[in-house]
Amino acid sequence: MSIKYTIESKWANATIQDNFVFSKTMELYPKLCQQLLELILGIKIKEISYPEREKTIETRIDGKGIRLDVFVEDKGNNRFFDVEMQVTNSAHLAMRVRYYQGLIDMNSLTRGQHYSALNESFIIFICPFDRFKQGRHFYSFSERCDQDHSLILNNKAHHIFLSTKGTRDDVLPDIKAFLNYVDSGIVSGKFVEDIAHAVDSVKSNQKVRHDFMTFHMALLEERLEGEQRGLAQGIELGRNKEREALALKMLHKGKSFAEVHEFTDLSISRLEQLANFHPAH
Repeated sequence: MSIKYTIESKWANATIQDNFVFSKTMELYPKLCQQLLELILGIKIKEISYPEREKTIETRIDGKGIRLDVFVEDKGNNRFFDVEMQVTNSAHLAMRVRYYQGLIDMNSLTRGQHYSALNESFIIFICPFDRFKQGRHFYSFSERCDQDHSLILNNKAHHIFLSTKGTRDDVLPDIKAFLNYVDSGIVSGKFVEDIAHAVDSVKSNQKVRHDFMTFHMALLEERLEGEQRGLAQGIELGRNKEREALALKMLHKGKSFAEVHEFTDLSISRLEQLANFHPAH
């Protein structure tokens, strides 16, 4: 099966759970994105900046960057929103939120700005699973004092997990219908009808299809390059182990460091380490 066929099949079967489809839908239909945020958070947003598909935030040259599915700004109220379609129930999900928060904050301040200039931020994960197993559709977390839960740190950072597997009556009907649509594809209610129509339009857009293919080909190439680097490193590691095993045999037979170095190309300092850790009996 060809790589192109595999990606085309992935596109044909992609639903709103695919982070590319979700982010592209929010990009092309910003009013729906704004309405979704307002319904989730129970707030009014004056105007959001045009959503960016999978905005990449880079750190230091040796750091780990992140791609954000939907990253928008409410300029009128100095608020950032990051919405992620999180389909993998990772054991490290909480740490991922922490990492995202740090990079978003670092990215939002220009050099010389005071900490007080940090915008209020909302990181929202939409999950087709119940990470916390309490039957809720809506889980929100904020910083509180361990000794007195009435004391809130008020650092303007909000972390929210939406679960499609919720069983409680804890969200608005439109959000419950939206989460059911994410989970099962069932369309119910005007808001979800608009979302489903937008998704269908995105799926029928040839330019979006081309972008999807290009994006996933790039991801696949990155993965293959990583696998090849890992394979090359593994082969080199194996060769080093073989050379060290041979060097030990030669040292135990009384060969000098210079002779073993000449034959195996291992450094004298490494040969000394081997001799110390594996003395002859």
